[in-house]
Amino acid sequence: MSDKPVYSAQPPQVEHQTGPQRGPNDSYSPEDEIDLRELFGLLWAGRVLIVGVTAVAAVISVFVALSMTEIYRAEATLAPAGEEQNSSSLSQFGGAAALLGVSLPGGSDSQITNSLAKMRSRDFIIRFIHEHDVLIPLFAGEFDKEAQASTLDSAIYDQETGAWLLDEGAPTDLEAYREFDDVFSVGQDEKTGLVTVAIEWHDPVLAERWVNTLIRSINQEVKQKDLTEAISAIEYLRKQLESTQLVEMQRVFYDLIESQTRISMLADVREEYVFEVVDPAVVADEKIAPRRSLIAVLGTMLGAMLALVVVLVRHYAFGANEGGAVVHTEGV
Repeated sequence: MSDKPVYSAQPPQVEHQTGPQRGPNDSYSPEDEIDLRELFGLLWAGRVLIVGVTAVAAVISVFVALSMTEIYRAEATLAPAGEEQNSSSLSQFGGAAALLGVSLPGGSDSQITNSLAKMRSRDFIIRFIHEHDVLIPLFAGEFDKEAQASTLDSAIYDQETGAWLLDEGAPTDLEAYREFDDVFSVGQDEKTGLVTVAIEWHDPVLAERWVNTLIRSINQEVKQKDLTEAISAIEYLRKQLESTQLVEMQRVFYDLIESQTRISMLADVREEYVFEVVDPAVVADEKIAPRRSLIAVLGTMLGAMLALVVVLVRHYAFGANEGGAVVHTEGV
């Protein structure tokens, strides 16, 4: 017999691996796994800290919520005063008026746009603050909820001497404008054309008064401007009428004088010249801010989350250094 190698028919035994396939550079550590039992045990061990921090956060949140000043909103809804017929009848004289330097109303949309811009302007707001004694309550005003009356903070303004007790002295016009602009808002609905004027203030009585007074002020200012321009235009057109002999020009002058007279008469008889008040501002009986319950709940939740983070970080970041190496045991 010749010695020949004997080959086995059985395939080689392959050791089956359980679990994820790992490369030669991958290392596995039991510490990579999160033991839920250990996690709950850790939270239970730190329950005193968690409850304590949450309770402190809840108390602070409630205190902060109760100490915040209540804010009320006074709001008025306005509609553009009707000028369509007047504007359309004057449009035919636009070219002649432009040549003569006479201004005619630009139409309802144009006048509303200009009036809204003026209402937001720094010049108008500063004049409104001074003309209607808004400066003192704007910076030193308080509201007595029980007495439902406006008061002044004696630490800011001395009523007896009329002196400001602020370190910088009396507020400047720009400071007053910025302070008022923070609580004042005006906007127009593009679909309906209605205008909303609102003031959010801690004194609902003053907020209502300021909104309604501001609307009367803008109507009066635009009306006075148009009235002054119309009177000046009438005087100018009459002088031009006396100096011309052309019949056609005389007819144009007569028509322009008629249009300016119509503007003057309209300004005299219409109080709501630009904006017609659809819904005036009233003294609000419900605050819009702060939302105390929401502040208390969010503050308590943040305190609880902070306590959980502290417990976990203290254990996983500093636990091994303080308590020695962690020993992991596995069953055989």
